[in-house]
Amino acid sequence: MPLRMWTYDLAREQAPTLDHLRRLCDLSLQSGYNALGLYLEHRFAYPSAPWAQGAGCLTPEMVRTLQEEFKDLKLVPLVNLLGHFEGMLYTEHGKRYAESLFQGMQACPSSPAFFELAHQLLDDVIEVFTSDLIHLGGDETKQLGECPACQARIRYFQQGEGIDGKARIYGLHFGPLARRTLARGRLPALWGDMFLQHPQALDLVPKETIIFNWQYLTPPEWSMEQLGARNPQVLCPTLHTYNATWCHLPQAERIVRAHANAAAAAESNAVVLGVCVTTWEAGLFGNYETLLPAIKACGKLLGDDPPPQPRGAGGNPKLKWPGGMDEEEAKAPLIRLATVIVAMALNDYTHTVVFEDRGGNLWREVSSAVGFDDEGWLLDEAHAQILAEPLINRLRALSCITGVGRSTQQSGAIEGTFDGQPFRFDVRYDPPPNGPRLTLTRDPRTIGRIDLESRASALLGAFQAESKEYGEWARLMGVELQKCGGTFMFGRIRSSLRCRLLLYGNPFLAWLHHGKELSGEVGEKALQVAEHALSVAPNAAARGVSQFLKSAVEFVRMAEQARQAYAEGLPGVAVSCLTPARQIFDDLAKVAKASHLNFGGSLADAERCVAAKEHVERVIRRIKDYGDGSLGYLPAFEHITHPKFIPHDQGAWWLLNTWANE
Repeated sequence: MPLRMWTYDLAREQAPTLDHLRRLCDLSLQSGYNALGLYLEHRFAYPSAPWAQGAGCLTPEMVRTLQEEFKDLKLVPLVNLLGHFEGMLYTEHGKRYAESLFQGMQACPSSPAFFELAHQLLDDVIEVFTSDLIHLGGDETKQLGECPACQARIRYFQQGEGIDGKARIYGLHFGPLARRTLARGRLPALWGDMFLQHPQALDLVPKETIIFNWQYLTPPEWSMEQLGARNPQVLCPTLHTYNATWCHLPQAERIVRAHANAAAAAESNAVVLGVCVTTWEAGLFGNYETLLPAIKACGKLLGDDPPPQPRGAGGNPKLKWPGGMDEEEAKAPLIRLATVIVAMALNDYTHTVVFEDRGGNLWREVSSAVGFDDEGWLLDEAHAQILAEPLINRLRALSCITGVGRSTQQSGAIEGTFDGQPFRFDVRYDPPPNGPRLTLTRDPRTIGRIDLESRASALLGAFQAESKEYGEWARLMGVELQKCGGTFMFGRIRSSLRCRLLLYGNPFLAWLHHGKELSGEVGEKALQVAEHALSVAPNAAARGVSQFLKSAVEFVRMAEQARQAYAEGLPGVAVSCLTPARQIFDDLAKVAKASHLNFGGSLADAERCVAAKEHVERVIRRIKDYGDGSLGYLPAFEHITHPKFIPHDQGAWWLLNTWANE
């Protein structure tokens, strides 16, 4: 394939030295990549924005040096010139560009000042980077239309019949940026998610604009079809790090293979230019150094001779089409989407999945034989009104449930073969008022033995090639940990344990949400994994990741023990339970600083540990002062551990008056 690329997420507080970047460039070439994407956001020293040049950011001089030394590797800049602009917006100078002041992460596309700044930043990047490909960003602009100026423009545009005002605002912002890029002799690129939500925007950008079609949970075929053939595409899977304590290796390998297979199948189609493997969020005690073997393995998966897909590694099912459905109808977009949904259920060893139409969108609840339980909206807001009811109907059709008798409960089945084995989902349709709802079930006993390790054979093999110990460490952290259940299971959003322990300024949130599970069997299993991982960790980076896991679980268990003692009227015991937590955060701060020195890791993580320790000490003082009931009441443990706790505010007005929490 023409483009074999991966992305390095500088924006999540990474501060690599030139030598760190040289190591990444060397690895890229050795692994078969021909491009390395540098995901910048605010972590580049744009000459036009000296007010946003944070300590340790990538400089133009570093880029020029790398381009001179690695002429066979394309260094692709990925800027973000609308959404994900938060690193600029939360500076004193940059706040003037916000769509909503001190809210969200999007600049205002109706601001002339921001329009000018975006073009200046683009010029800065084109001046420094020699790559023919310039990525302008554009993903997750969910705040379109929040400010009065944007609302007025949307109302004006939507006076025309069938006009999507948000699509117009989006396209009129990025269209000029893309044309400016072309005028400078480069190719513009944009993320694809907003074009899926607002298809009319695609007509407002040049046909040469490359769409980076990112699908992190499902195979890309359906989104490829929805984006169409007007613009070339790059398919973008991910390493599942953002939603893991470290990395979900089986799911990462599965999604990379799915995208590589889709790209290979489309090689004769000039629409697909290649694959870009994304990596995200190595802050919060992720660590890029520990991901290098996995990145290397993904390069091999994109190669001309990839490792064979092992049995049990998943893929797309072959469905038994209902009578009367011809081959062309089976290729229709909604049927293809329904097939993707069945593929997701099979790949995740699902035994029960429920689809319920709730107010025009589909709510999805999943129960899996390996604990990958999940729930959430299936469709984004833009597609919900269009697809929810038709998709239910297509799933009914696949189940051989007729359109007759929609007011009664009906039954059917979806059958076919998957990974060479037959499967069957029994399907029940429930009409309103309890529906419309479809429930797909299969006997868990028919799923067979689940071998997650075989689904990560290529990635695990890359670690094992480094050393036996590294292979065992990766198996523990990337496969065994998710089997513990609870917060460690595979999910679609970022790791709740990492965020709640350190990101939100209150480590007791980790206890509040995970205290019960981590004080029980889930926590016991996770500690065993952490101890084993620490014992085999081959280097300081791997030890640091394992130490974070152990420390997070231990802190939550300490907090739960403190809560029990506090509730029993034993404040001294509660204080004794919490006292060791101070050392936990001291030790984690040392890990963060070492990660920064060794591979440019997040310095913010060290500061987060300092803040967490300070809050633990604050809570200890509160328990000493008020844990004896001297206020005339005993504040709830959830209250006294909160940063906004105020003595004598017995009713917690700061919580009840939510407008005050802005």
